[in-house]
Amino acid sequence: MRIGSQRCLFTVMRRVQVGVTRSNEPNFVWQDWRPDVFGEVAVKRGKEQFDPVGKKRYAEDVWQFRTRYDEVAGIDATMKVSHEGNVYDIKAILPDGQRHIDCLIEATLQDGTLGGKPVTIAITGAIEPGIVGQAYPGLKISVAGGMAPYSFIVESGAIPPGLELGTNGELAGTPTQAGTYSISLDVVDANGAHESFPTFELVIGDP
Repeated sequence: MRIGSQRCLFTVMRRVQVGVTRSNEPNFVWQDWRPDVFGEVAVKRGKEQFDPVGKKRYAEDVWQFRTRYDEVAGIDATMKVSHEGNVYDIKAILPDGQRHIDCLIEATLQDGTLGGKPVTIAITGAIEPGIVGQAYPGLKISVAGGMAPYSFIVESGAIPPGLELGTNGELAGTPTQAGTYSISLDVVDANGAHESFPTFELVIGDP
């Protein structure tokens, strides 16, 4: 392990479309792409950095996440890193030359995150369709930042009959009625801070 670094688990997230808005525009959310990646994390403070992708220089604190290249093959700078409740914007990805043994992800903390860790929401798995009369495989809404405990509120639409959204953010149960359900959620933390989750669709089919 390198001096100043510590071993950790972190998650790489990607932006995916989940349904559309009422004006038929795409809704996007952040989903886990590579959860529980094992590697090393270190921070470089106060030194100007160069982003070889965007061809720009930046002087923010730069967090370095080093892992095996195979663990994150396919990663790109449009993705984000989540670690210990914070979210980081990827600035550069530095593979280990032609050997592709190690991959060094350089990222910066999102604006305002250290000042209070705002509430952030993500779907941590695929939105699976359900079947009437069969136990739903489950959908997990992951929340970070803010202050636990969190409350989940259906802002618009409806959860399929037979399913319930638990206090842990997991949608589970056995659906009783087929249909396509548009669901929009609000998440509120213990301090009253809230974040809206874009509308997504859940399809329940007949057996």
